[in-house]
Amino acid sequence: MGKHLVITGIGLITLVWTDGTNTFPVDYRIYDKDGDNFSKNDHLRSMLQTANDRGFVPYFVMFDSWYSCNKNLTFIQKLGWRFFTRIKKNRQVNPDRTGNIAVSSLVIPDNGIVAHMKEYGFVKGFHSKNKAGRSRYWITNCFEVDYMGRKNLQAICWAIENYHRALKELCGVEKCKIRKELGQRSHINCSLRAYVRLEVANKIQNITIYNAKWYIISDAIGSYVQEQKYAL
Repeated sequence: MGKHLVITGIGLITLVWTDGTNTFPVDYRIYDKDGDNFSKNDHLRSMLQTANDRGFVPYFVMFDSWYSCNKNLTFIQKLGWRFFTRIKKNRQVNPDRTGNIAVSSLVIPDNGIVAHMKEYGFVKGFHSKNKAGRSRYWITNCFEVDYMGRKNLQAICWAIENYHRALKELCGVEKCKIRKELGQRSHINCSLRAYVRLEVANKIQNITIYNAKWYIISDAIGSYVQEQKYAL
């Protein structure tokens, strides 16, 4: 949300597959710590384990700094997978065996720098800036990633952001007025299924998901105009 504070609502955590062009949700959890005593990080590891059990072999696992704790990174490493994630600027690293310093204190070349991250191990770090000029720090356990590799992985991360936007704008995942838990859960499930259908149209018919939804709406409007059943 970008608010940097706690906001009342329903916490939806989704695991998605993407190649940077098409994005499909493959698992999801609803954050309800009072009900199941699971944190968001617990849900992440649960979904990753389920993905592994189902035979997924991702090229990279990517997530934002909220999920970049050492426990999650170690879990992914043990699965034999590679990760690429943002970290906060105060994350402690040791680049030259002289002691830990904040990653924001490093001078990071375009091709990245290998450093030991406190309580985890060696990672390769990168630095970039967003359009507003704000610094972003990234790490990966794949030391072969270079400048272009980092840019490509960042672009794929952006596809995941677009997924979240479309899920809200096109599938109305936030717009259910039902108060009961079962109704809300059913609505969220249906919203995710609707998104999958839009992406299938994107994949098969080579149209954007926004156009795919408009075709559905326009057909419905056309049918109603031809045979109006209800008067305003």
